[in-house]
Amino acid sequence: MTELEIALLDGLRLRHPVRGPIELAGEKGPQLLARLAFRPGAKHRRNTLQALLWPDSDPPHAQGNLRFVLHQLRTILGGSSGPLRSDSQSVWLDLDRVTVDVGRFEALAAEGTLESLAKACDLYRSDLLSDAVDLTPEYEDWLLPERERLRDVARSAFWNLFSLRLWRGEVTEAKACAQRYLAIDPYCERMHAALMRLHLTQGEWAFAAEHYGEFRARLARDLQIQPSAEVEQLARTVSQTPRRSTPEPFNAAWILGRSDLPSEGRPLVAVLPFRDLSEDQALVSLPAALTEDVISDLARFRRLGVLARHTSFALGQEADPEGRLRQLGARYTVEGSIRRTGNRLSVTARLVDNASQRQVWGERYQGDWEELPSFQEEAAMAIVASIPVQVEQAELERIRHREIQSLSAYEQCLRGREHQRSIAHASHAKALEHFSRALEQDPSSAAAHCGLAVCYVSTGGITPGEEDRRRERAISHAQQAIALDPLDPQGHWLLGMLLQMRRDFAGARFHLDRAMTLSPGDVETLGYTGLEYAYAGEPERGIGQAEQAIRLNPYFPPVSAEQIGKACFVGRRYEDALFWLRQTPDRITTNRGWLAAAAAYAGRLDEAAMHAQRMRATLQQRLGEEELRAVGGPIGWLRLPARFQHAADLEHYERGLELAGLG
Repeated sequence: MTELEIALLDGLRLRHPVRGPIELAGEKGPQLLARLAFRPGAKHRRNTLQALLWPDSDPPHAQGNLRFVLHQLRTILGGSSGPLRSDSQSVWLDLDRVTVDVGRFEALAAEGTLESLAKACDLYRSDLLSDAVDLTPEYEDWLLPERERLRDVARSAFWNLFSLRLWRGEVTEAKACAQRYLAIDPYCERMHAALMRLHLTQGEWAFAAEHYGEFRARLARDLQIQPSAEVEQLARTVSQTPRRSTPEPFNAAWILGRSDLPSEGRPLVAVLPFRDLSEDQALVSLPAALTEDVISDLARFRRLGVLARHTSFALGQEADPEGRLRQLGARYTVEGSIRRTGNRLSVTARLVDNASQRQVWGERYQGDWEELPSFQEEAAMAIVASIPVQVEQAELERIRHREIQSLSAYEQCLRGREHQRSIAHASHAKALEHFSRALEQDPSSAAAHCGLAVCYVSTGGITPGEEDRRRERAISHAQQAIALDPLDPQGHWLLGMLLQMRRDFAGARFHLDRAMTLSPGDVETLGYTGLEYAYAGEPERGIGQAEQAIRLNPYFPPVSAEQIGKACFVGRRYEDALFWLRQTPDRITTNRGWLAAAAAYAGRLDEAAMHAQRMRATLQQRLGEEELRAVGGPIGWLRLPARFQHAADLEHYERGLELAGLG
């Protein structure tokens, strides 16, 4: 049973659990008790304590002094039945009857959890015996090293607590922790730099500049030195960056000094719990279930970061979720509601840009209460399919007018993807430049490797040899993307497509199926794998997936129309093929050939001839008449990227080209 609570961090303080604080008079008594309490249970030889407290006294006087001080302490601490113990050789405190803050502080700091670190930092009020005076040199020889050791433990504990607060987005608590750290070590450049970065992420430019000025003045006044190059560079960033009303994206790693610049990484999305707006509030678990479906399905999209379920639901209970979302670094929020009116269900969802509080996207979905399971699944799928597309568009708007040199690896990939979607031939070169820069900045970027793979295969080869070289180079990038991020579906469907070009159909099917397993609701995965399934002899599956991609993304890019159009052609649905391929006649050079063949089979011979004429003129301009004849004419050139698994499908394609006049 604890009979005495002893605090050594700061000054010596004693407290009885029932009677309250205990006062000690004099100097030697407190010093002796502090030495015994530092390691309770450890026995200290009498002659060692005498030398520690009375080094200048002869042995008889030192022995007498020790006996007198021990008598005083026993009287105050409960006499012979108290926690103070001694025999003829040693003195000690009964370990089972005292608690000491030092031991608990060290144990909590070593545990390292958020809760234990918070408790450890609360215990560390100041240095070990910070108010001790008139100490002997021998006592100081023991005290000062231990004081510095515990100060190091405290620095580590406060820094770790500060770091955990940041990762959790608890900015106010992190700032308070940083200030307590600097009370222990006011010259710590790492913490000063972190506080400056933290101010920048909150848009507190003046505070960051003021903090730097105070720190610089303190160093000059107290130590006659200048801040480090890192702090000076950070100060220049503060002074040179134009003041903005919106803060930097919250990035705990950057604040903690883990990189030189704020990382414009993939955008973080928070999904707040859907609300039940029904008059009787009778939907019970449906809002939570729909929220969980959206969170889990969004997490499959590798270009997004998604706050975990427990965090999202906890934010839904907060009075100010917007502030916490900004602290956590969430750039976008998905929020919505569900309402039941009779047997009708209505789900409303919207996407909000957290920096501007602007609604980026919104949609309403309606269904029947009697078909609840299927409606819930369809609504979640539709919402999830729209979010990545809308986020990417919002991100592009955010960086569209930035200089290329200022873009991060993530932003380079974003711009590269934008250029890849363009039908302008010059955009391919721009896309290649952006992805190459991204890979230079971040060699571990799977997205950059995927982008380069698309660049090399989409430009197409002029000759069969060049086509092969480009394909193999693209395969290498796709394989590297998968090695870096095996859970990214893009690397898999890219490699599947490229292996079909190489006529490795078994390998292609493995990666196409893997992409669909990883992200069955991703519109890109649906569209690209759908086309490849059509090439492999499953046109109806390909058409179905391509239609689903367009249904989920009504503002589809040109490539989506191209994918469904080609799948329809393979499935002998020529009017449908024409409808879709007309939406994107010139995104890539081969599209005019597909249009010519589809029009010929549909009996639209004039249209077929027009497309065939443009196809031939483009190839003559790019290759020249002699080189075009060398590759087998327009049909021979169009055969190069065709990757039909079955000979009958290739013959069907070539027959359509002949009917259009490209033979």
